[in-house]
Amino acid sequence: MYDDTMSFSLLGTEAFYYGLFIALACIAGLIVLAMISRQKRFPAGTVALFGALALPLGLLCSRGLFCALDFNFHGVFSLRALLSFWGGGLSMTGALLGAVLAARLTARIQKIPPLVLLDALVPALLLFMAVARLGEPYTNDLLGRSRSLTVEPLQGTFLSIGDEYGLYRLRTYLIEAVSCAVLAVILWRYLRKSPRPGNVLLTGMLLLGCAEVYWHSMRTDAHMFFTFINLQQILYACMFAAPLLIFALRCHSRACLWMAIGICALVVGGAVWLEFLIDRSSIPHLALYVPYLLLVILPAAAGLNFRKRSERP
Repeated sequence: MYDDTMSFSLLGTEAFYYGLFIALACIAGLIVLAMISRQKRFPAGTVALFGALALPLGLLCSRGLFCALDFNFHGVFSLRALLSFWGGGLSMTGALLGAVLAARLTARIQKIPPLVLLDALVPALLLFMAVARLGEPYTNDLLGRSRSLTVEPLQGTFLSIGDEYGLYRLRTYLIEAVSCAVLAVILWRYLRKSPRPGNVLLTGMLLLGCAEVYWHSMRTDAHMFFTFINLQQILYACMFAAPLLIFALRCHSRACLWMAIGICALVVGGAVWLEFLIDRSSIPHLALYVPYLLLVILPAAAGLNFRKRSERP
């Protein structure tokens, strides 16, 4: 970290605020999982076992995926650089992958149906993401800031932040935190209805994937970019495409399946085209983000419709 205001002294050791938020995010997620675990009457020790597995697996997968996909890192790749977790460079999608692996191992050890535990984990992971996003302003990479903001009504509000050049940027991390918290509440309520095992997980993947493709388009983070494409957007696109296709297959209709495939192709092609225009054209960003929003709403709406159709008796 390059700024002393981003760290504090803890028992004579320098600690970082971002790390504090990650710790709080882990605690918040485990508390939610413990509450759901009590409702679902999981075996004793399930949450403790998951936490013991998820912390190392989440960290390893988060760092490993970042190092594999960040092309800037490849130029300085070494085992020492790979293990320098404290130097920055983590992937949220990698952290989620580590948590899923930990849940699968926990389910096997505790003899819980894997989909049942993964469904219960979804609200907890979303709350983890919400709290973790709030720590991004304290990083030296200025995570979670948008491109320069030209919408005057938002300038100077809590949603924007100015720099030394008089440019305003949107606090994307704050919007992401709110959206993850809202999704956590929605999916927790859906979980209480005891849907088909796996439906909460698939719905969470669908909605989170669509939302994060959109929010990551606004980010100007220096990591995990390939020309004008954020590589994490590709991972989140896969995240929403998988449940969309699964829900379509459950409808037992070729028309639904071809519609899902067409929507995936349309969203991917449209997103790449819009990303190119945002990065390389002089068209106002607001004029591009409005159709972008409509584009990512399409697979979310279609997926929820397919899910509803597949649930009919």
